[in-house]
Amino acid sequence: MNSPGQRIDNANKKKKLRLIILADEQDYVTTRTRSKVRLETNKAIMSKAHKEGGDLTSSERLASAFITLGIAEMETIDESEPLTYKAALQSPQARQWKEARRHEWQALVENHTFDIVPGTIGNTIHKPMADIAVEEPIGCKWIYKKKVNPDGSTRYKARLVIKGYEQKEGIDYDETYVPVLKMATFRLVLALATQYGWNVDHMDVVTAFLNPKIDRDNIYREMPLGIDWLTSTGSVSTGSALVLRKDLYGLKQVPRLWYKDIDGYLQSIGFRQSAKDPNLYLQPGVLLVLYVDNLLMCTMAQKD
Repeated sequence: MNSPGQRIDNANKKKKLRLIILADEQDYVTTRTRSKVRLETNKAIMSKAHKEGGDLTSSERLASAFITLGIAEMETIDESEPLTYKAALQSPQARQWKEARRHEWQALVENHTFDIVPGTIGNTIHKPMADIAVEEPIGCKWIYKKKVNPDGSTRYKARLVIKGYEQKEGIDYDETYVPVLKMATFRLVLALATQYGWNVDHMDVVTAFLNPKIDRDNIYREMPLGIDWLTSTGSVSTGSALVLRKDLYGLKQVPRLWYKDIDGYLQSIGFRQSAKDPNLYLQPGVLLVLYVDNLLMCTMAQKD
């Protein structure tokens, strides 16, 4: 992290850097209702940074000031992780990225995430109750990441995500609200577990957002790039689209559908939801805390 007004040194500037706004400060930067206050504050910040930083550009001064105030931090972008499909094709690891796409596609197929609808784009899907024109399915893209295995080897991961910003409210989704765990609840549960010597176990649900079924039957998605092993064999025809059957990363309603899914399951096995915090579940001798796809379970120690 840079000191006040300090210019990012030449060694770092040779790397690709990205300014990351810290989660707790998102409102400071993006809330429109405080745009005038934010604008005046930014002017003061940039003026101060200009005096201390001298020849910095306006974007560098603002970034430096944000870092100084603890609002943001710099993240080094790993250039070996492609940002686009085209970059993945031109990457020295193009073969590994293609294999990663194949694994992801196969996992989605086995999970029954979607059905392929041939010749959809520009045509009309005829259904018993209505005709649904499908002219512009929602776009999608590949996200490429490198993972480090326990033995130190590198694993290549490609995740297919939908462009949720193209969804239209009332057509592709309705409600998106989902309750989030209160930090006071989390601290209280850990304090009780510490004081009384309860057993604490943590669980992470794998591919949690891909488990719930979709709440609509008319969400169509473009065929992704990079599935040439299907198009070359004729398994997928030109103009085909995908109709979603289960959630996919990027959909606006995914967190809500996941919460409804896990909430229904927990209550079906005997947990009672707290009236004070909907992410705290109770059973005799058990406290369970839910934070998105992470579960913390505290069980009272058995008496001898």
